[in-house]
Amino acid sequence: MSAVLQARVQVTRDIVYGHARVDCADGRPGRLRALRLDRYAPADDGGGAPRPVAVLAFGGAFHRGSKEDDAFETPEARNTSVADYCRLLAGQGMVACSIDYRLVQEDPDPGSTCAVAEPASIPRSRVDVVRELLGLPPATDAMLWRGIEAASDDMAMAARHVLAQASDWNIDPRRLVLGGFSAGARTALNAAFAEGVPAAAVVALSGYMDAHDQLRHLAARRGVPAPAVLLVSAEHDLDYIAAHTPAMAQGFRAQGVVCERVLVPGAGHFYPADALAQREDGATTTVQASLLAFLRRHGLLPA
Repeated sequence: MSAVLQARVQVTRDIVYGHARVDCADGRPGRLRALRLDRYAPADDGGGAPRPVAVLAFGGAFHRGSKEDDAFETPEARNTSVADYCRLLAGQGMVACSIDYRLVQEDPDPGSTCAVAEPASIPRSRVDVVRELLGLPPATDAMLWRGIEAASDDMAMAARHVLAQASDWNIDPRRLVLGGFSAGARTALNAAFAEGVPAAAVVALSGYMDAHDQLRHLAARRGVPAPAVLLVSAEHDLDYIAAHTPAMAQGFRAQGVVCERVLVPGAGHFYPADALAQREDGATTTVQASLLAFLRRHGLLPA
């Protein structure tokens, strides 16, 4: 991220957007913990026209990562953090928020909404690797389900908190974008389609939604305008993301949802914002450029 861009962005850290329960396994009542976000805003925001706003969630298999940093390095590549995507968007004139959310190992309360109907359907390939890296024993399906449900609730809470600040933060609540990377992208899709957050668009960088859950959520919102969706995935992404993204896009389109796809050729799950990417019409772009172009096409950034 360039020094020039950083100079144009003002960061306010650790804004409390709500409280939610953790330590709730085995019927325990648990305890409340604060949930926080970092707000990235144009430094010259002097009260002009209300700005579009983005709420982004970090990746990490629902077990690791943070609102400050979810960049993970492999021998092949390192992904761009959600915090840096927030800086990018703020540099383009948006207010962008990187949010904290509860993780699986915190034993969170899953809440009353249901983003994932069948816990056994949750893909485990990446989760199992990350739990081994963290020195944790294998998780049960129920543990993973509670973590995914809690993350969805938290992102919905964060988005609604941000919308409630529309006047004070000079944002346009009609131009809300939800997004994230990996687990954060799945959480953004859940917040929009399962939790009913009134988003104008969802940007999912290597996100996933089970086909049955997708149909269930789309059926439940018939008559309610759906957000436009950008699905970015890599050629050698996580097995279930690489295999399922084309069908996920088709499922959205079949129900009238505007959905665009971008493929990062030759890359694995961890790709940077400047990675070369291919649009469905065959044009070559980058992940970053495709994201910004998508937002401009839908009136969420200045043309």
